[in-house]
Amino acid sequence: MSIEDQYDALFKALGHRVRRRLLDLLRSGPQTTGHLCEAMHELDRCTVMQHLRVLERAGLVVVERRGRERWNHFDALPIHDLLYRAVAN
Repeated sequence: MSIEDQYDALFKALGHRVRRRLLDLLRSGPQTTGHLCEAMHELDRCTVMQHLRVLERAGLVVVERRGRERWNHFDALPIHDLLYRAVAN
């Protein structure tokens, strides 16, 4: 994937308020998908999972499976990389 494709995925992920809200929830630490679904009670589980997949493709969420649970971790490195490149140019 080219750097332009990575940035497209990053901006797509950050461009939706639900995904930004999910990242806000993950800022305090890793959470299970079930907990995120409870916090986003206005959305069904399938919709939350779709948003998490977009965040995962952009590199903003790293998934760790523990038994039957899926733990979601926020990874800010793609954002830091974007900011670093913007300042360096």
